[in-house]
Amino acid sequence: MSNKSKQLSNLLKDPELERLSLSLNTPNFFSILGATRAELRHSSFLAWLLSPNESHNLNTVFLKWFLREVFSSTKAKELNEFSLDSLNLHDIKVHREWRNIDILIEHNEFIVVIENKVDSSEHTNQLKKYSDNVVKSFPSHKHAFVFLTIDGENPEDDNDKDRYVSVDYGFIKSLIDNILKIYEKSISTRIQYYIEDYLLILNRHIMKTEESVEQAKELYKNHKDAIDFIIENKPDRNMKLREIIENTIQEKGYILGSCSKKRARFLTKEISSIIPKTGQWTEKESFMFEMVYGENKKSLILKFVISPGNENNRQILSEIVKSLKDSKVTAQGKDWLTYYSKKVDFDFSSEANLKEEEVISIVEKLLDESRQMIDELAEKVIKEKDRFEQ
Repeated sequence: MSNKSKQLSNLLKDPELERLSLSLNTPNFFSILGATRAELRHSSFLAWLLSPNESHNLNTVFLKWFLREVFSSTKAKELNEFSLDSLNLHDIKVHREWRNIDILIEHNEFIVVIENKVDSSEHTNQLKKYSDNVVKSFPSHKHAFVFLTIDGENPEDDNDKDRYVSVDYGFIKSLIDNILKIYEKSISTRIQYYIEDYLLILNRHIMKTEESVEQAKELYKNHKDAIDFIIENKPDRNMKLREIIENTIQEKGYILGSCSKKRARFLTKEISSIIPKTGQWTEKESFMFEMVYGENKKSLILKFVISPGNENNRQILSEIVKSLKDSKVTAQGKDWLTYYSKKVDFDFSSEANLKEEEVISIVEKLLDESRQMIDELAEKVIKEKDRFEQ
């Protein structure tokens, strides 16, 4: 047995690995939805907790404690935490994505803006734009601005630092912890499960304080070489996608050419031996049908592309493609020429969406919708075959 095999065997026999596996496989609502670090999902759940009339039956509890934290900051100059108890908070409206703002809390006396950052970073002038828009849109209200991050970071711009109250997810975690302890008997079992699931996600994926995180660190320390070896050889999601797409193209009767990790290129059987090898792809093709799947992860795109190379052949191919009924120039640079582009929407970005039968269906749909154009081009290439320079 090789040294690597022994290391992998030791890892498999470690009971801590089984314990960690059982912990991670515990059903969790947010994990099922793939929302462990998704900003939009975190913002939606926080907006739900902040809304006093939502189904959680917490009334204004979460909202009031959150506002007290914000209003106690010297940066919330217009507001006072001690005045909260005298305000009616039941009519508050909590908006999601109001003018791209993650969460906006609207009261008849004040507005609170929450910009939530989990994995992303600030965009240029983003915070200033939000605060300026709110002040302009709600001139008679008092205003408070919150920058919510994992570690309570300050905004980058000095003016934003003076205006935005920095709040970290540790505070959110503590707030939820306290609510579960104090109001456990008044919260329904179902809502309690939702909140506990969210708390687990905060501990495990955001705060990195959950027990399984420590288990993972200990396992890595004890089996570093074996785990590094596994990581180096883990299945490549994009390679799986490539395999499905290329196999489907072949099943439809096409001949694959110079493919890459993000693009599947092919020709019909009839013209694969006619198109001259005078281009700059790996296999020197002059023209290819090109299916793009790795650049725009929200769609699958089919293009007709002419390679740089022999100018006579490029000219003939350009004439052929331009003469097609539905042909249009989509990208005509000095070297690579693209005259056709057909798109089918499909979200390839999520692991959950990589279901083989669905990918096959989308590829077949794109090929079928372009079949007439492909066949028309093939017929014209066959007619002009004697004009090409080999």
